Amino acid sequence: MENDPTVALYDFYGWLHTNRKRVLAGAIVVAVIAAIVSFVMWSNSEKEASANQRLLAVPSLIGGAPPGDPASAKTLLSIGQDYPGTSAGVAAQLLSARELFLGGKYAEAQQAFSKFVADHPSHPLVPQANVGIAVCMEAQTNITGAVQQYKKINVLYSANPNLVLPVKLTLGRLSEADNKPDQAVQYYKELASLQDPNDPWVVEAYERLRLLISKHPELNPSPQQPAPTRPSPMLTPNETEMQLSPPGSSAPAPQAPAPPGGAAPPSGLLPPPVLPAPQPTVAPSNAAPAPQPPVPPQPSVPPAPPAPPAGTAPPSGLLPPPVLPAPQPVVPPAARPGSHQYTARRQPMNPRLLIVDAGACV
Repeated sequence: MENDPTVALYDFYGWLHTNRKRVLAGAIVVAVIAAIVSFVMWSNSEKEASANQRLLAVPSLIGGAPPGDPASAKTLLSIGQDYPGTSAGVAAQLLSARELFLGGKYAEAQQAFSKFVADHPSHPLVPQANVGIAVCMEAQTNITGAVQQYKKINVLYSANPNLVLPVKLTLGRLSEADNKPDQAVQYYKELASLQDPNDPWVVEAYERLRLLISKHPELNPSPQQPAPTRPSPMLTPNETEMQLSPPGSSAPAPQAPAPPGGAAPPSGLLPPPVLPAPQPTVAPSNAAPAPQPPVPPQPSVPPAPPAPPAGTAPPSGLLPPPVLPAPQPVVPPAARPGSHQYTARRQPMNPRLLIVDAGACV
């Protein structure tokens, strides 16, 4: 009986009847909260729609007025104040600062950018607002404040190349204008090292770097050449070794020190032999002359038959004598081992002249 669902249902009805006032009050509170949430959501949607509608009616945004129109800037400021919690109101606040800058009101534009950063620190457009602050400072010739603001942006948003590249180029330009070419070269080199020909910031940095170095060549020194190595003293000849003997002369061989006069050579060693002086060799007068190479026989050419008289025909049945070619010179055979040797050399002034000399017999 304890697990019977009918009994449990009767018990719930009894509890509900006993606490009916509190249950009714709770239901009313839930309904009111739901109604409020629904109304707020509807109101926000209506507010967002109204803000969007007013934002799209600003003349400078739709081409009805030139950029920097004072009336458009005033309208944007009012949209930001009337719709603070909407996305259109936040965008209108930033656009109003832009219109003030384009209209030449740099101080008011700087205040508008600063207010945007303070009111919406986590908004994704805060980096652009910080750049706007630096640009307004530069427009007011506050170069020191602008450089500090640009350096702050370069540190905070270093992972965003679309923001850092123009900031580095601007820092280099301001350093160059402030007569600090060494700092400008560093910024330009950081951009030129990217070597991206499709990036306009990189291309402009490269051109500025080239012009700046042409004006200040000392900022780009040539690489140092390695110092010449000195040869080792063990491989360097001294003055005595540099004194070479003339060609054809031979240096005297070092002589062994002579023993003292009357001193006998050490025991067990024989005195050095005394060699006779070399005598010049004279060829005998009755030596037979060197044999000459045999002359090859010349081929015999048979005599040509006498030509018949002019106008006389050759005898019948006989052909005219054949025309023999001119005799060719016979080249002597190559020298065999043990026989006469022939050497050939070319004259330096006439390379086509070949001279053949007969050598001596081996």
